[in-house]
This record gives sequence, structure tokens and C-alpha cells, in this order.
Amino acid sequence: MKKFCIFYPLLALAVLSCNKAHQPAPGEDENAWVNDESLRVPVQFASRTDVETKAINYGPITGSVMSSLDVGVISVAEKQSDGSPIVWDKSLEGSILIDNLMVTTSETGEIVFSPKIYYPFGNQYAYSFYSYYPYANINGEAASIVDGAYSITYDLGNTDILWANSVAEDYNGVAGYNAAYCRAVKQDGVESQYFPKLQYKHLLTAMVFKVVGKDSDIANYDVKVTGLQITNTSSKATLTVADSNGANSGVITGNGDGGSIGFTNLDVTPTATASELCTILAMPASNYTAEITLTVDGANQSTVELNIGSESTSYDAGYIYYFTVTINNPQEVTIIQTGLDEWIAGDYPDEGKEI
Repeated sequence: MKKFCIFYPLLALAVLSCNKAHQPAPGEDENAWVNDESLRVPVQFASRTDVETKAINYGPITGSVMSSLDVGVISVAEKQSDGSPIVWDKSLEGSILIDNLMVTTSETGEIVFSPKIYYPFGNQYAYSFYSYYPYANINGEAASIVDGAYSITYDLGNTDILWANSVAEDYNGVAGYNAAYCRAVKQDGVESQYFPKLQYKHLLTAMVFKVVGKDSDIANYDVKVTGLQITNTSSKATLTVADSNGANSGVITGNGDGGSIGFTNLDVTPTATASELCTILAMPASNYTAEITLTVDGANQSTVELNIGSESTSYDAGYIYYFTVTINNPQEVTIIQTGLDEWIAGDYPDEGKEI
């Protein structure tokens, strides 16, 4: 399978907090902390890159930057400044720098926190950064610490789930990320390379369905597609955003309940020209079962089940797959794989083959 990668913005974050340390007065040099160790060092992220994709709740949308999205940001200590590892914990003072804050990306994909957060004096720890989207699930719950890990459970079907992290390597013998590290990097003018970066990736598979009538006489039937669901799949999934043991950070796990996800309230009339039906986001799998509901004459419903894929196929995280649901008549339905397009995309080996 030919695959093309497309990446999400590197968020430029400025995180703030209240403190009584010496801070630059209005009009003073905001970068005075670089050479003045009496000043606290703000948490800053490398500048974002321009991209041509964004993700929103209710499916992936292409054609603009990642903007106006509520993301969660977490920063925890995973080693001491001498390089020896530690296990972050609520009870270990200073080991959690950012305790799951919600921030909203701007129209240009940047994030601004108010008030700022600063790295601690003393440089005892070096911190890592983790971020995820959406910040809250359908019940309004954000990630919380359970068994030593920040995690969150989402309903699947129409939510694009993203995750990013940034773990620093040492710079000229200085462990990052902390105040000493940021000063060293800034003094050498290489912050764009060595400051924290958040590169988001999709954790689910996206399936875009279109519908079309096989020939022009479809107009003679009063038939509509009123539902499309993926069955025998996980209806929920839990994302481990940051694991204190370092084993499962960024891992998403389906609940394996054999449920259904998708839509039961569609109202799409097939025509001779393909039109958009719906987008479903699911756990990656080798194959799926699609359940398509047709309503004929405004009342009579029938359901058709079709397999999508086989044991030799693979529907991967971060890939978007396009399918065409062809209505031959009210009793006969087929699904055609029509190839892949940008999200992350590639060529399907049986492109155009009816399933």
C-alpha cells in the first residue's frame, strides 16, 4: 500500500502563572530571562508549521489550518536534571508542571495561556509534554489520573482523536526541558529546533462514504439511505495520554464490546451522481461490516450488511478511506472502494473493486 504522510501543526504555546519572582515590567525585554537568572523562564513551544489540514469534532475537515480547537496540555517530570529517571506522581512535589490544562488554538493554530506558567527555579527536574484532542468527551469529562496515568474515554463514531508528545534530549549536557535547558538553547539561537514541539497524529481510521444510484432509473424508486453503521466493533475507546511508567503513553484501546457506531438518522436520496453520505471514525482493523438501512416509499425499511475488507487488508490509524455505496435498486446494494485521499493517504491494492 502506498502511503503519504501529512502532519498537524506544531503548536506555539506560551504558558503562564502567577508568582512573586522578578518579572520584566511593561516595556522591558521579554527575553531578559535568557541571561538573567533572577527571572523565571516561561514555558514556550517552537513555532508551528503551516499545514493544509485540520481536524474537528464530528469528522476530519481538510483545507485550513488547525484552528479553534480545545486541546489538553499536560507536562510531567520523567527524569531529574542529572538524567536519572523518576516516576511523576501527585504526591511528588514539582513532578507535575502542567496538570491537564485546556487551551484553545487560535485561528492561526497558536495557543496562548493566561496567566503564564514558568519552569521552576532550581532545575531539579526535566519535563516532558503531552497533548490530546478533544479535551472533553461527550459527557464533558477531561483526562484524569487513574492508576498512575492520565486517561480519557471517548465514544467512537464521529470524533477525530489526536495525540502529541514532546520529550527532550539533552542539549550540550543539559537535561531538558527545564529553565537551564531553555537558557542554553536560547543563548545559542536554536530554539526552533530544540524547544518543545507538539506534532499531532490521528489515532483512528476514517471512512468516508458516498452514495450513488447505479443508473438513471434510480429516480423511479422512492428510496433513501437512512442509516449507515459499522457493526461488531468497539463503541468506545480509552486514550492513555501520559503514563507515569512510560509504557502506554499515546496508546488507544477499544472496549471490544462488539457494538455499532455510525448514523441512524440519515436522509440521503441516491442520484446518478455520487453525493456525500457520512464519515465514520473507528478503531483500526483488518476489516469491517457495514450495515446500510434503506427506506422505501417513506415507510418500508430494509437493512443490508456488507463486508468491507478481508483478512489481507488493513485499515490503519491516521488513514482516510473513501467508499461509494451503490444502490442498484431497493433490494441490491454494493460498496466500491474508490481509493484514498489526503489525511494520510495511499493507494488501496484493490482500488475500484466491488466488495
